[in-house]
Amino acid sequence: MICAPREEPRWDVVVNALLAALANRLGDAVAAGGIKGARDTPGSAQALERVALGTREIQAIARGEEIGQGRQVGAAAFTVGASAVRIAVVAPASRSRDELEASLELIARAVFGELDLVVTRASLDFWRTHGAQNGHQASGAKQQLGLERAATNRLDDAVAELRLARHNRTFGRFGELVATGAGFDQWVVAIVDGGSLIAAASSSGHTQFDLGGTGSALAESFRRRVVIARWRDRDLSIAENARKFHEDKLFAGSYVCIPFDVGAIALGSRDSRASAERAEEIVERLAPLVAGSVMERDASRRTALMRQLALRMFAAVDNERSRIARDLHDDQAQLIAASKIALSGDREAGRAILQQVEDELRRKTRELRPATIGSASLGDAIKREFPALKRAGVKAKLVGGEAADKISRPVQQLCFQVVREMLSNVIRHARAKSMQIKLERTDMAVRVSVTDDGCGIGAGKGDGIGLAGARERLELMGGKLMVESRPGRTMVVAEIPEAM
Repeated sequence: MICAPREEPRWDVVVNALLAALANRLGDAVAAGGIKGARDTPGSAQALERVALGTREIQAIARGEEIGQGRQVGAAAFTVGASAVRIAVVAPASRSRDELEASLELIARAVFGELDLVVTRASLDFWRTHGAQNGHQASGAKQQLGLERAATNRLDDAVAELRLARHNRTFGRFGELVATGAGFDQWVVAIVDGGSLIAAASSSGHTQFDLGGTGSALAESFRRRVVIARWRDRDLSIAENARKFHEDKLFAGSYVCIPFDVGAIALGSRDSRASAERAEEIVERLAPLVAGSVMERDASRRTALMRQLALRMFAAVDNERSRIARDLHDDQAQLIAASKIALSGDREAGRAILQQVEDELRRKTRELRPATIGSASLGDAIKREFPALKRAGVKAKLVGGEAADKISRPVQQLCFQVVREMLSNVIRHARAKSMQIKLERTDMAVRVSVTDDGCGIGAGKGDGIGLAGARERLELMGGKLMVESRPGRTMVVAEIPEAM
């Protein structure tokens, strides 16, 4: 299959080379046993296997001078049982790579759906050719073909409707299309947001659902990547003795939870007409569009965050310039004026004032240097801040300093900047007696927590400039900042994603 701009012959060389490379890759994969060989019966479209070229291979074949400006190419092969399809696509460069990959998969699934229809149509022709005695079977095959065509058309219509949905209605429209198409009357759509599963839309309009821990079938379905179903009218004893979930109370009748790449959907029904298999087919078809919407949302958030950081950076530069000018005027200018007066009289007094000017200038220079760990370890850099805490009457303790050895240097630098900001807040605002800094390393993230016994952050105050800056910096790196505060105990936790 070739999708390329019409009446542009230069694409022939590129797409033919891509298709040939995919054919070679398919042959190598079959020979090596990486994919299944031919079978007597066609495979299910759900058992889709992918054989793709690497990014460098594609770039080597589709060189810049051949594809032209504003274009990009995608290529992949897909197999289902004995069938295979090779696809080469020429698309605008504005399309994201994930969207291009999702489009390749959608095209492949549509092709295999057509192949299934061809097989069914051939079977129907066979029964028509070989006698009227099989007329009843031929009629059934025709009816089945009609049902399959109708089902395919309904899926195509659902895809078209979801594409037309407004961005803020994507998740709600997704839930409506799946529920309506499969005969359910209640639904809840949950998606991944900031590393956690949250309810994005529901048939009732409420999104405050407890999806934490193991008490939710929706969260359990997404975590284990399995379909969880409760059919109360089919086997009541099993439903009564099964593990209890929040959804048992949420849905009045039976329900099913179906996972997909970026979330899961729970569907409830008060009667037995609903079809879980039909719901899975619709979810599989629409899930790439939902994933694209999630990626657009995350990209929009990051763009807004970068804009906020840029504005904050410029404001910080202006504020720092004003502070330096004020300090020079209030401190150094007065000291220099005093030294001039002293030099006209007592020389020793003049020397003392000039020494004070020098000391002040050195202190200001140190303050202007950015917070960095330099060549020291993260633990040592944090401990260098303890004297300032001690002068403020705060006893500090570092726990888990050895975990820093397993953290990359850029992430150590970010951790130090966040910790330094938290220590500054404790000195200036907390009125604390003691505090603890704890470093932890997991398989997927770095966790830094700062706990103090101070007065806490007052209700309604929100983040100060320091906390807001640390939060934005972490979010830009894909991390998050959490604050728990009450009189006598405040804990600030920063999590930064980093795989070991």
